[in-house]
Amino acid sequence: MLPTPVILIIHHAEKALGYGPMLEKTGARVHTATSLEQANELLSFLHPDLIILATSMPEGDGRIYGQQIRATLVQPRPVLVLMQNSADMSERISLFRFGADDVLSDDIDKKELAFRIMAHLRRRQEEFSNSLTQLPGPNLIRRMLEQSLVSDKPWAALSVDLNKIRIYNEIYGDLAGDQLIKALGAILVDIADEDDFVGHLEADDFLLITRSKNPEKKAERICQQFDHISNRFYPRGDIERGYLVATGRGGIRKRIPLISISIGIISSNNRRFQSYVDVLTSSRDYRYIAKKQSGSSWVSDGSIPQEKTLPYNKENESESKTFRILVIEPDGAMACLLQERLSLEGYFVQVTNSANEACELVHGETPPDLILMESTLPDRQMDGWKLCRYLKDDEKLRHICLVMVTSHPDQSLALEAGADLYLPKPFDMTILLNEVNLLLH
Repeated sequence: MLPTPVILIIHHAEKALGYGPMLEKTGARVHTATSLEQANELLSFLHPDLIILATSMPEGDGRIYGQQIRATLVQPRPVLVLMQNSADMSERISLFRFGADDVLSDDIDKKELAFRIMAHLRRRQEEFSNSLTQLPGPNLIRRMLEQSLVSDKPWAALSVDLNKIRIYNEIYGDLAGDQLIKALGAILVDIADEDDFVGHLEADDFLLITRSKNPEKKAERICQQFDHISNRFYPRGDIERGYLVATGRGGIRKRIPLISISIGIISSNNRRFQSYVDVLTSSRDYRYIAKKQSGSSWVSDGSIPQEKTLPYNKENESESKTFRILVIEPDGAMACLLQERLSLEGYFVQVTNSANEACELVHGETPPDLILMESTLPDRQMDGWKLCRYLKDDEKLRHICLVMVTSHPDQSLALEAGADLYLPKPFDMTILLNEVNLLLH
């Protein structure tokens, strides 16, 4: 489903009433103005897709009024069709200099007029579609949301995007990322009902508007279908490993989850929205909450208490919290250096050289948010590799970010053990601090 086109006819009463019924058969919503004053009043709140304007109006020159429309109406500007009685070719050509997109004769057959207008509206919709997916773009999404806001029928909006698409593009290239985005768009279109609307805002940001009574079920189907086909976009080695490996400066290797999607759902049954911007912002708020979960997931304004979730702002959340870091380092000098530099960054830092003591600290009242560890530890029964696996196997502790800062040259061993990031010694302290900040924020 696409938003209903809006046509404004500015013409003498007889002509306006004659053209209106035929144009309504095209599926458009038609408004008429029989004077320039009435047209000004309608244009103060109406945002037409196309304007049919007579060159001669009782109180003024329609050509000059057409110039004013082009100069004052904000983007997206409506298609401007001027109509005149004269068959003189030079006069008709001059109307294009006044800003007309098309010039038609006032004695045109009504059926031909309807088909010409349909062609203009079709071209307009094509121009406002996303070039990658051919789905309606931001302007059509805005129009659809504005029409939904004044509708007396309940509706829901699903904000959908891909997780970790930037890193996927860095590893496999933008062309592969575009194919993944197109696949997500195709899934949304496939799952959408006939009365649903699917739009593509930008990059991997999609919006689905539905009148379904159970939008959560639709979101679950989207997640399942995406997870079912997503393996086609990876080499076999990545699928078997279960994660991506991103390479950064200074020999850094990052463990990145496979691509998944997040969906935020808002419903007109649960609150009244003030504008289309309010709809987009609110649905994205719930989408950001969904991103905090692992794998493809959705969060609905009907599934959790609204006062506990909105407004969600990751930056505010990060600024209000003092993150705790545990450093597991047998080298005393290195341990002191890490503690000093991390403390200067505003982190609460604990230091130990023992895996056993580290286990006690992570099971304490306030476990760390991130652990920096060396693979070689003095404990006989547990080294850094075993400790890493132990933490990732514990459901209550696996959320802790693990950074393996080690002189061991095998980065794959660190990532296979469960580390989120491998940084070989010696390392640049600035690089380490930047990566820690990215993991925690």
